[in-house]
Amino acid sequence: MNTTDVMQEYNEFERKRFNSFNGIKVTENNLTKFVSNDRHGSYISFFDFDESLTDSIVKEQLAYFKQRDLCFEWKTYSTDTPTNISAVLLENGFEQDEHESFMVLDLSKATCEPFNEGKITEVTDSKGIRDAIKVQEQVWGGDFEWHYNHLISLKQHAPDSVSIYVVYVDDQPVTSAWIIFNGSSPFAGIWGGSTIEAFRGNGYYSLLLNKRIEEAKSRGVKYLTIDASDMSKPIVSKRGFEVIATTTGYTSPSSE
Repeated sequence: MNTTDVMQEYNEFERKRFNSFNGIKVTENNLTKFVSNDRHGSYISFFDFDESLTDSIVKEQLAYFKQRDLCFEWKTYSTDTPTNISAVLLENGFEQDEHESFMVLDLSKATCEPFNEGKITEVTDSKGIRDAIKVQEQVWGGDFEWHYNHLISLKQHAPDSVSIYVVYVDDQPVTSAWIIFNGSSPFAGIWGGSTIEAFRGNGYYSLLLNKRIEEAKSRGVKYLTIDASDMSKPIVSKRGFEVIATTTGYTSPSSE
């Protein structure tokens, strides 16, 4: 896999073009952003500008979102330019999140492993999607309401663009994950992939990983992507995912 070519393709098809339900997409001066209808959930998706402009552009975006009383994330990839973006974001009060590995699976080379379909529930309604989000809230903490609204909007406006899966144990949601397809993009992205601590070690993460790999292959997608934490990286590596870049999120300063 040519990692440089894959990253360029990902920038074009995923970071510059995406579904903007539950908000709007704004593109200006080599910067693309999503402005959410919720206070949380907005983000800078793509950027590419001269290093001398970094501070002024960061301040412009801070003013833009502050005027709308919105928090936002500025997500960076290690392949991005300008290279001073991280330092300037920190200088302007952004909080740095944990590093993750942006990894890609070439589905033409991936094999489908057997899994127990009977343990997986695909959820499509408000209650089921809420169950999926409950898992995320218990695992990660924080405000996940915008995640819920985002998934609901996708299901309502483009139902084939997202599949959401939950593993239940005695009617309790214990693992959740989803996969998102973006129109004619050669990429699909897997997200969520979280299990409540008391239920880890039962193979539920791998179960939903195998389900989503199978679905992506059946839909004819070329690549499957993940932002892998240190916990999930060894698991997806065994399935053939390769590291393309390191990602880091920076959360805008908040008045809360």
